[in-house]
Amino acid sequence: MLLRFPNVTFVFIGILCYFFGGSIGNPGSNATEGSQCSLRQFRCANKKCIPVAFVCDNENDCGDNSDELACSKNVTCSKNEFRCGNGKCIPGHWQCDNDIDCSDESDENEHICQQKKCGADEFTCRSAPGECVPLTWMCDDNQDCSDGSDEKSCNETCRADEFTCKNGKCIQQKWVCDADNDCGDNSDEVDCPAVSCAPETEFQCSERFCVPSKWHCDGEYDCMNGRDEQGCPPRPHSSVCLPSEHECNDLITCIHKGWLCDGTKDCPDGSDEEPAHCSNITCRADQFQCADRSCIAGPLLCDGQPNCPDGSDERDCGKPAAICDPITHFSCGPGGPCVPLSHVCDGKPDCPAWEDEPRGSCGINECAKDNGGCAHRCIDTPAGFRCECRMGYALTHDNRTCRDIDECQIEGSCSQICRNDKGHASLLFARRRDIRKISLDHHEMTSIVNETNSATALDFVFRTGMIFWSDVADKKIYKAPIDEGNAKTVVVSDEVTTSDGLAVDWVYEHLYWTDTGTNTISLANFDGQMRKVLIRDDLEEPRAIAVDPLEGWMFWTDWGQEPRIERAGMDGSHRQAIVTYDVRWPNGLTLDLVKKRLYWVDAKLNTISACDWDGQNRKLILFSETALRHPFSITTFEDWLYWTDWDRAAVFKANKFTGYDLAPITATEMVQNPMVIHVYHPYRQPDAENHCQPVNGHCSHLCLPAPRIGLRAPSISCACPEGLRMLSDGLTCVQDESITTSTPSQSEPYSPRAGPIPESTTNRAKNGPGTSIPESLDNGGVAFAVMFGIVVILFALGIIARLGYNRLKQRNVTSMNFDNPVYRKTTEDQFTLEKNNFPVKPYLSTVGEEAQQPLTNNHDPV
Repeated sequence: MLLRFPNVTFVFIGILCYFFGGSIGNPGSNATEGSQCSLRQFRCANKKCIPVAFVCDNENDCGDNSDELACSKNVTCSKNEFRCGNGKCIPGHWQCDNDIDCSDESDENEHICQQKKCGADEFTCRSAPGECVPLTWMCDDNQDCSDGSDEKSCNETCRADEFTCKNGKCIQQKWVCDADNDCGDNSDEVDCPAVSCAPETEFQCSERFCVPSKWHCDGEYDCMNGRDEQGCPPRPHSSVCLPSEHECNDLITCIHKGWLCDGTKDCPDGSDEEPAHCSNITCRADQFQCADRSCIAGPLLCDGQPNCPDGSDERDCGKPAAICDPITHFSCGPGGPCVPLSHVCDGKPDCPAWEDEPRGSCGINECAKDNGGCAHRCIDTPAGFRCECRMGYALTHDNRTCRDIDECQIEGSCSQICRNDKGHASLLFARRRDIRKISLDHHEMTSIVNETNSATALDFVFRTGMIFWSDVADKKIYKAPIDEGNAKTVVVSDEVTTSDGLAVDWVYEHLYWTDTGTNTISLANFDGQMRKVLIRDDLEEPRAIAVDPLEGWMFWTDWGQEPRIERAGMDGSHRQAIVTYDVRWPNGLTLDLVKKRLYWVDAKLNTISACDWDGQNRKLILFSETALRHPFSITTFEDWLYWTDWDRAAVFKANKFTGYDLAPITATEMVQNPMVIHVYHPYRQPDAENHCQPVNGHCSHLCLPAPRIGLRAPSISCACPEGLRMLSDGLTCVQDESITTSTPSQSEPYSPRAGPIPESTTNRAKNGPGTSIPESLDNGGVAFAVMFGIVVILFALGIIARLGYNRLKQRNVTSMNFDNPVYRKTTEDQFTLEKNNFPVKPYLSTVGEEAQQPLTNNHDPV
């Protein structure tokens, strides 16, 4: 496996790096018995690890002087090694890599590096002398040369079924002239012929784009230019938004009314900030105008207390005092300016109180006596001195003593469990009209599911290669093999599903989803059977959901009037809110299963934040009003976060620890309507033990993972599908007779029908081609005739049966009767006994079910 870091290239073959074990580079860490120092460390005789640059530098860094022994100038290095000037050997590819590895810096000698020639299997970087990278790193969309020359002049040849963009990118041929900028430079939409739409079934949006004619004047903009809704007669419009929400002009998106005219565009088209909605409020000269256009008294500005509803009166209230860089500047004291060191002790006052011209300090070298009291290095300055530490150490509070830095405590030092040969990672994301995949190594984009109406949420099972997604227009959940996405199968189809969030339990094989129409969180198996509503109370606008079957927890966002992020066991137990403050519009969330961290995006605050699974150790990762204008979904892999943004119509990435290295994965305005996104890789779904196997945990129906709240906590929990109730044994489900409505067979999932359900705030469903037709009314004569006929037939069959029985009884047949004290009660017998308050014991009907029954010692003798 090849791992790359800034300015340093490591080559590991089959190396396994665990963040929870061992030292990963502590310059002064004590290696335990049998442990190994890292590749760029030297192991002392006392098992201490120090940087290799400290070896043979005439300083006792190990403490036992073992780093200065055997520093002979006559050491012979192997052909794959470079010999430093002090005789030390280092790997050959460390030479001229812009990283000093020899204590005498001979590996970065400019004259030698200019003359160095790269090998036959290496690429010579252009501007950096002597810098080489493996040929396999050329044109891999990662800049490995310091000047990025390994990624220049990469003229790839597209396949016969692909289109070559002017920028060299390859896209699928069917994406050419589809009115969508797939190339990023719009070269796939140039010189496109005019398209003729079918007059009976299609509506012409433009010369090159058609939509179904039933979408014309349906109140929803389907053409990019809005032509399908122009010149339409007035039509009654039933808003999909709640009374406490404002409906955007697209008639799809709903926002809180408190966000109306607050100075931030929350609607996709910015209609919430248009003058038609916002009156022109002008504050008096003695007042301050808040960002939401309200007015407060002038003296309340920057008084330490938020007086504006949005707190804007306490923003930008003075800057903190500047901190001077001691390497280049001199500090004139608290609140004072920073003076360049060249102006110190020059006989001219630059500080207000002559601090830069101290008497008795100018021209004195404090480092000449006892190293200035510094543990490592003493740096003399014009008016004093400062102490510095060698690499791997940091100054303590006295600014003289150096302490060892524990790199394992630095977030991001070892973030992943790394193994070799596991394939390349990809991004899966829904795009309303289709579902696409982007390769993370070459950024190649392909379509895996086509012709979806409004694909929104998705997830996958890597082990089986199955993808699941919700379509809020069809109000269904589908599944399909990821390589044959068009061969889709309906999983949930009760026409009340408006799912904005969906998560797959790849261990116990259940599907979890949020429903913004019913404000519930439900689950079912991968076939849509055994459906159960887990959470139905205190939900306003549930959206994103993520699960961790290894620990038995599920997490979800709710952007209602009290926005929050909650968690509960995957069986619905131990529910708690973990994020309740500084959260406004939590659209997407994702789990880092390695570090056990939760990341989420907030479309109102334009932020990415993170916390532990209990809500502790919260941290702001990134704030960006450009890359986080309207983020919808987020996912993580290795050291990166990836998210979709509606306004920018693109996919972005950034470092998950620092928020740095922000960059778009796709060109902006390229991916129209990007929805939920996931990283497709086996490490996102690690293998784990299924505690419900092999007999379904002895549960009669649903066996669910329970949250790991302690070492002795149960690992599973039995549950009943809708329409059934649990008996006192906690294992067996029976029919719930309190439900008066007719219930379907237990072999099928119980699907309660409800009245009219509010449609999703994410999108509205298109009307199908057919409409419901009211049944004709009659006076009951047909029904009476049918009932009478059935009664006559049953009466005749009864007489025939009685005659046959009497004839059989009169036969002279010798017979023997045996009384069997053991028999199986039918399900009806069980319900009859239960109605009459007799003790109820479940009687299982199959050998398979009997095998699931726990063994007890309470059997009656037969």
